[in-house]
Amino acid sequence: MRVKFRELDASILESWLVTFEEALKIRLPEDYRSHILKYNGGSPIGDYVIFDADSASIMVSEDIHLYSFNYLDNGEGSLDEQASRGGARYISKGIDIGASSGGILMMSLAEDEIGSIYHMFSYGEPQKIANSWTEFVNYLIDEDLDD
Repeated sequence: MRVKFRELDASILESWLVTFEEALKIRLPEDYRSHILKYNGGSPIGDYVIFDADSASIMVSEDIHLYSFNYLDNGEGSLDEQASRGGARYISKGIDIGASSGGILMMSLAEDEIGSIYHMFSYGEPQKIANSWTEFVNYLIDEDLDD
């Protein structure tokens, strides 16, 4: 079943997003910008939302259980905090966009693969799991509802 997202209490303005992009000297992919503006990161609704490795267009080693997505706000762990340090910690030219069971989700902002989604378990290397935010979201399922 297609996953829905919970809106956070604090929505953001386009001007906040532009300031974030200017700090990183990039423009986020349009599909991800739309998601951030609507949900401010948000979190999937459902108790057991996974990225379905069996359905993915890129070979992915195992399903990924999702927790939440990062938000745009002035606080530790937020997208704003990343702008101050220059982006993702584990891929060059990227941002951490969320958390999973035992890992993190990242989006590449490199010119040759902007918008590609990566996942990294705490015990491994970053693995590309989707070519875009839209592709990534399309492979999310709520296991509780599919049974």
